[in-house]
Amino acid sequence: MNNSIVFKRKKATVEFSKLVSFGESNNLFLDKFCAFFLALSPILQHYKGPFVNAGFSILIFFFPFVLLRLLNRMRGFKIASPSVVAVLIMFSLYKVVDHGPDFYKFAHGMVIIIYYLAAALGCINVKHLIKSAYYVAMAASVCIIVQYICFYALGFHLQLVPTSLLLPECDQWILGAETGLVGITGRYYDFYRPAAFFLEPSHMFLYIFPYLFIMLLSKNTNRWRIRKALLFTLGLLLSTSGMGISVAACAWALYFGLRSGKKNIFRLRNIFKLRNTLILTIFLVLLVGLYFTVPTLTQSVDRIIGSNIGGNNAISGRITLSISLIKSLTGFALLYGVADSTSGIEFNMPGFMATMYKYGLIGIVLSYAFYVRGLFKLKAQYFWISLVIIIVSFFSAHTHGTFYMLFYVFILLEGNNTAQYERASLLKAQCMSSNKAAHKQLVAQ
Repeated sequence: MNNSIVFKRKKATVEFSKLVSFGESNNLFLDKFCAFFLALSPILQHYKGPFVNAGFSILIFFFPFVLLRLLNRMRGFKIASPSVVAVLIMFSLYKVVDHGPDFYKFAHGMVIIIYYLAAALGCINVKHLIKSAYYVAMAASVCIIVQYICFYALGFHLQLVPTSLLLPECDQWILGAETGLVGITGRYYDFYRPAAFFLEPSHMFLYIFPYLFIMLLSKNTNRWRIRKALLFTLGLLLSTSGMGISVAACAWALYFGLRSGKKNIFRLRNIFKLRNTLILTIFLVLLVGLYFTVPTLTQSVDRIIGSNIGGNNAISGRITLSISLIKSLTGFALLYGVADSTSGIEFNMPGFMATMYKYGLIGIVLSYAFYVRGLFKLKAQYFWISLVIIIVSFFSAHTHGTFYMLFYVFILLEGNNTAQYERASLLKAQCMSSNKAAHKQLVAQ
């Protein structure tokens, strides 16, 4: 029995290791320590730290180590390697000079640029970072299940957020973290909305969804990954995040639509194969049954398709006011933006709208070019992750924030590395095939 358990764990580790490989040669303890805390930075950004916040403190703490790694690698790097993040570097520099530079903007911009370069040149162990974040995502999915059990079976909310350590500007999330029943406006929900150790369900969704796509849409998806995808899906459903539920449904639709074995081609007829049709029918019947019998799921879906709060759904509530504000921009304000922050604005602006407001059309072009490139250069799960990031940025404020943007860049850089490796392998195979053909022709002569 023990040998069986050990074998399964070893098999899972080996199979997951095939998903990531970028920067894996950096195997010192400090390399893995740095990668682990970088994986936590999207969560730590909301907590107190010696430099701005705990997330940025992590960047500062590991900065000398990462810089030394980078300087050592700069001796013999290929110019094509940093070109992948060139547009992100330009975006960081543009933010420094737009609306007038100051010391904090300059220091922040230089730190981020160094991390972009270090990641692109393989100075950061992205393999360990992505693997660490994978376990964080698994832990969050398990924790939210435990929270539901504690709330509905035992009658108490299991608080996993240390609210005493939060930054002053995170006060809006404290009641929600302490009860699972209060939104950022202070209004009580009609249903339970925990988020494990994240501050709110949307944060949990933003962190977990790339792993749902990695588990479902990798070329060598297997039963082990399907089980993990089911865990992530359950975590997203229980979070009641409208975006989480929508993206999870799309991920599974893509999984069934791509099961032809073709490269990244979605075929509707694949969904209607007998086996897939049976699975989808059972899933839809179960979902409809739960929708009409479980109040939490009913109200979660209603938030997406037709909320009873003020007559708006969750999507229109996020973007209507932002669109009105953007429409007021003209001339240079539209081109360069009007401010470095959205402080003073009393509603939540999505990433696209906030970037347009702060940095104008130039900022939009520079900040989206890296993700748009992913639609043309990346394959399989990384293509779909790029697409989801772009779409979600129209509804979420966090996709263009420092730490989630870094997080997504790390993941997509791995996708870029995978694509380059596959192209090199294909070219090598073609060369070997050509050499064999030439050798046979020479022998025949």
